[in-house]
Amino acid sequence: MIEFGPWKFAVEVHPEGWSFPATATWVAGWISAPQERTVSDLRGWIDGRPALAIWGIPKPGLDEQFINRPGPPYTGFTLLVTPHRGASLFRLEVLDQSGRWTEIFRQSITTSSDAPVAPEPRRLAEDLPALAMELLRLKQRRQGVSWHELADQTISSLLAEPLDSLPNPPFHGALEEPRREGWIRYGRLSITGWLAHRTAKIRHVTAMVDPLLENTLLYGLKRSDVNDIFGDLPGREKSAFVGHVDLPADTQTPCLLKIFAELEDGTKHLVFAQRFTPKVIAGEAPPLPTFSRTTFARAAWALKGAARRHGLVDESWLALSRPLRRAWAAFATEAPTAAAAVPRSLTADAPLLDAAPLRVAIVTHNLNFEGAPWFIFELARHFAAQPGVTVTVLSPQAGPMQRTYAEIGLDVRMVDATAIFKATTTSEAETAFDSLARDLPWTEHDLVIANTMVSFWAVLAAQRARKPALLYVHESSPVHRFFAPILNPSVHPFVEQAFQAAAKVVFTAKSTWAVHNALEHRGNFALLPSWIDVGRIDRFAAAHDTVALRLKHGLDPEAILLVNIGSVCERKGQHVFIQAADLLREELRFTYPDRKIQFVMVGARPGLYLQSLEEEIERRGLNGTALFLPETGDIFDFYHLADIFVCTSFEESFPRVLLESAAFHRPIVSSNVNGIAEMLAPNEAWLVPPGDRYQLAKAIKEGLAALFADDDDRIQRARAKIESRYHESRSLPRHLNLARYAARRA
Repeated sequence: MIEFGPWKFAVEVHPEGWSFPATATWVAGWISAPQERTVSDLRGWIDGRPALAIWGIPKPGLDEQFINRPGPPYTGFTLLVTPHRGASLFRLEVLDQSGRWTEIFRQSITTSSDAPVAPEPRRLAEDLPALAMELLRLKQRRQGVSWHELADQTISSLLAEPLDSLPNPPFHGALEEPRREGWIRYGRLSITGWLAHRTAKIRHVTAMVDPLLENTLLYGLKRSDVNDIFGDLPGREKSAFVGHVDLPADTQTPCLLKIFAELEDGTKHLVFAQRFTPKVIAGEAPPLPTFSRTTFARAAWALKGAARRHGLVDESWLALSRPLRRAWAAFATEAPTAAAAVPRSLTADAPLLDAAPLRVAIVTHNLNFEGAPWFIFELARHFAAQPGVTVTVLSPQAGPMQRTYAEIGLDVRMVDATAIFKATTTSEAETAFDSLARDLPWTEHDLVIANTMVSFWAVLAAQRARKPALLYVHESSPVHRFFAPILNPSVHPFVEQAFQAAAKVVFTAKSTWAVHNALEHRGNFALLPSWIDVGRIDRFAAAHDTVALRLKHGLDPEAILLVNIGSVCERKGQHVFIQAADLLREELRFTYPDRKIQFVMVGARPGLYLQSLEEEIERRGLNGTALFLPETGDIFDFYHLADIFVCTSFEESFPRVLLESAAFHRPIVSSNVNGIAEMLAPNEAWLVPPGDRYQLAKAIKEGLAALFADDDDRIQRARAKIESRYHESRSLPRHLNLARYAARRA
């Protein structure tokens, strides 16, 4: 064993006498991080040539020695290097969660006389656009680190040779996603492939990017094409795996994915290792600095200097001009601009218009029990209750809220908008818009209100029918990223056209407006507050007993319930809620030995995500602690029966669940994303970074401590704020007034 400061490690496999042959050679061993630190990556250097290791491999017996339990984290590593002729030095560097590389080992080496010559130097121009964006994002995350140091990290990451691994017999399989690029949705990497063993049964398949968190993949799904390749392979018919793995916020690129197979005898085997570059398709991408010529110039100078220090071809600025222009264009497109003036609605200072007749067509993107459909339902209900206002509701998807609309006397007309989402060319989309403009009952209405970006088609169809439209935007994700999974790229410009065609694009959160502010057209953006029906909530709370509500839904009347309300999907982050439950299990059992504490998730819908969460609960032994309940229209029941409300979303605009839980006088623990910071302050709720299971667990502990101490300071502050700022009697009339202005100015 070798000790370098607090690091402990051993290089157990290397060529005798550190004399390398002419062929690729394995270097392997183990490494243990000091307390409060973890290995985030590992690489070896042969003189100035870096090579990435496969690290975090189980080492039974040794893992337990250092952390007093089986991993993760795992201590093993392996590295494959081919020293060039004349190489004289091997170095080993480790990256920890601080984001800095530390050299922990160096060794003089010799190489064979017939070893390959050193490769030709690389050219910066080939990779400059991607490197510039990577460096700019890195600088935004680590502003206290110099451009010089960050540029060196960026260039060395480019040069580092990745080491990937495929299954070795008796394992057979293929990793289909990710390859060199990995799709990231709300902090999670999508994974697909297949795996089988020639002689043994595979019990579990798990995956890791985060060194401290091992995620279970769904394994044993049907697979029909393996038979064409391995007709005699046992288990081939049910060899598919699929799932997601958590990605730490500051993961070094290229990231390392490891997939393990656990056999019935309990042994765990590394079956896949894949280096990949993350591509965010949903959720928040690593931020860029504010758009600035000076910032871009500093990045360019830093990269050129780092390229020279690392032995790349020293190219002139003239030779780099074309890739620099591409990098500049990408930065200009994606970087946030300097803060613009926050939009003011037409009704901010204008008097309320008289109650002239108004015919409104409200388009909801679906009829599920979700936040945005509830938002537009309440707007429709308010409009329909006003003298002279008639409301028609249109939806392209059926759902349980049809009955909710029927209960207030509003029918829902179904609309077929599938041609828009199936269009693969501009002409196909144009034809679909023309058809909708021709076939839908626009002439019966004075105004169209489209709810969510997904309803953009209603704005463009209304434009063709010469009808004004309002577009309510709740999505805090740029157009191209949001629609990448559901809309052909050729149709994306039509979404941006809808922003310009709308009489007003309405936001309820400044943070959501900021995401889309570049699309504003002639002052057509409006910022209006959301609302909450405080009186209705108070009447409900007075009329319902919490014990009776718990019995109604099959919940323990005596338990302490932490309730998470929202459709079970990646964006809502229920997996982080489960991870926090796992982190807290032993501590809560010790701290509150006489109290049963349960983590309840309301909004379960069938799908792979729910199935993967159920398997995760099973694997972690959380049955009876973490519970799912289906989507329901009786949502007030769950605010009232909860002891603490928990929101784990990765992306929200201005979530109604927080307004409602505050109105129900419930303590709130929430991820601090998008409009949530505008809604609640740290002295009104426990706010944590999205996806951070440790901070979430800490906040839940503090919420429980306050609950048991009868400390309701945050509860009272939150209730007072939402009542003063978002009472429906103040907010809803402004939304109606904006609709009247838009209709009259058509």
